[in-house]
Amino acid sequence: MHRRAFVAGGMTVLGTLTECRVARAQSSRKVYRIGMLSVGSSTADMAGPQPRNPTTSSLLIGLRELGYVYGEHFVTEGRSPEGQVERFPSLVAELVRLQVDVIVAAGPALAALKQGASTIPVVMAGAEDPVGLGVVKSLARPGTNFTGLSNQAVELTVKRLELLKEIVPGGAPVAVLWDPGSLLSWKASNTAAQQRGWKLLSFEVRDIGEIEAAIRAATEARAGALLPVGTRISARTTRR
Repeated sequence: MHRRAFVAGGMTVLGTLTECRVARAQSSRKVYRIGMLSVGSSTADMAGPQPRNPTTSSLLIGLRELGYVYGEHFVTEGRSPEGQVERFPSLVAELVRLQVDVIVAAGPALAALKQGASTIPVVMAGAEDPVGLGVVKSLARPGTNFTGLSNQAVELTVKRLELLKEIVPGGAPVAVLWDPGSLLSWKASNTAAQQRGWKLLSFEVRDIGEIEAAIRAATEARAGALLPVGTRISARTTRR
């Protein structure tokens, strides 16, 4: 996620906290707790006022530029599943027990937040399809405890598939690498392929350590192109 997006996210977070302050009529001396759920980082890298995780750092820079001081106005409670997305429900429960005032989360954690944090404001830092996930009623009027940013991943994934098919030789299949957090994008691309008579090869990647094996399997299957879906997968395959 680019820094501009996280600065915008920071403004949303602080706007949400301001609403909490007014609604609860709490003292201005309260230090607000921002829960954060990451995907491709570690919990240790998200900790403190100078986190090593670049996305967490970008958010704190944005908040600082808005005049908010770590430790004086807010603190963060960062959590990461350490590559195991099935841990998100337990991490959500942990943040709920800590009574954080707001939670900032990327797409893969949103389903767990919908189930386990219905009373805490949630700021989405790039959701795949918030309407399709059922976390908001519409982009114009969320109508739930969720707000934030949508990265339109579903629509863009289908468009990327169409562009790939223009350069894939003959009828060679396209290998799609996707993780559980990008299930909607995979389903959309598969539906588009079926409607057009294209062949796709599905490779579900539940852990970043499985990416290399998935690429090797796609090569052995004689895939004509590779379509990585999901932030973690796209970042890793781009660096290869």
